[in-house]
Amino acid sequence: MQNQIVLFWSRLILAGVLLLQLPTNAQYYELGVFGGFSNYQGDLAPFAFNPAETHLASGVFAKYNFNKFLAVKVSYYSGSLSGNDALYDQPFRVKRNLHFETAINEVAVMGEMNITGFQPHRHKNLLSPYVFAGIGLFHFNPKANFEGNWVELQPLGTEGQGTEAYPDREPYRLTQINVPLGIGFKGNISRNWNIGVELGWRKTFTDYIDDVSNTYVAKEILIAENGALAWELSNRSDEINDGVEWLKDDNYLRGDPTDKDWYFFTGFIVSYNLSLIQEGLRRNQYYVEGKPYKGTRQARKKMGCPGK
Repeated sequence: MQNQIVLFWSRLILAGVLLLQLPTNAQYYELGVFGGFSNYQGDLAPFAFNPAETHLASGVFAKYNFNKFLAVKVSYYSGSLSGNDALYDQPFRVKRNLHFETAINEVAVMGEMNITGFQPHRHKNLLSPYVFAGIGLFHFNPKANFEGNWVELQPLGTEGQGTEAYPDREPYRLTQINVPLGIGFKGNISRNWNIGVELGWRKTFTDYIDDVSNTYVAKEILIAENGALAWELSNRSDEINDGVEWLKDDNYLRGDPTDKDWYFFTGFIVSYNLSLIQEGLRRNQYYVEGKPYKGTRQARKKMGCPGK
């Protein structure tokens, strides 16, 4: 996976450098909004697009278009993520009986490449598929429902984080780096307005968006060092097994530490091309002694007025 990511980035950077050599007379800014859905895939949700775990998401972005092929975008997106063993008819998941929810907030900088070119200011190339990739920073805070209250899981150390018995398990950070990747399709519906649809993957480098990653911790150790609530929310198998704790072996896997978590933003975009009106005015003006001259085309031509 790491080699594939490096190869992808190398190709994207090379393509970006080549595309930046194109004429830049089509530069303009965009402001836009995003509306759609957020989803998660990880230890508590093996499938990314379960309708029961799909949440509303929204966002805003600003974009600078270098030319018809290449743009850079700064964005802020927010949504919610969740996972629940009870939604999947698999014996291990049913017995494990874990769940979580978290808000997700992300800022990112991305490069965007229009596959066929996009030129709304020239009234051509008005439809284009595109791809994007970049780097982002996201914040999460997993919680679980316990006796009617939503409890923050990270401070509890449900997998022995912060205990002397497990010195290699440090508390995970709630703000981390990600790699946004995605595809989309957009169209220009008037000179200044664009609409589109996009699907974005977020590659993360944490396995704790859901607070589940490693092995169970011995009950006595977890209660002694992190408290009884940490144990109650670490092993919830007794809640559906007539009060009997299903897992006794503290080395039994609670999650898969080799498979990091992913999340997704899917939805629609609407954007406004900020510079096109001003560009149109400048293109239609001719100047005499530094001042705009609005005579007829023939008169301007006879006077040799240059356009600016």
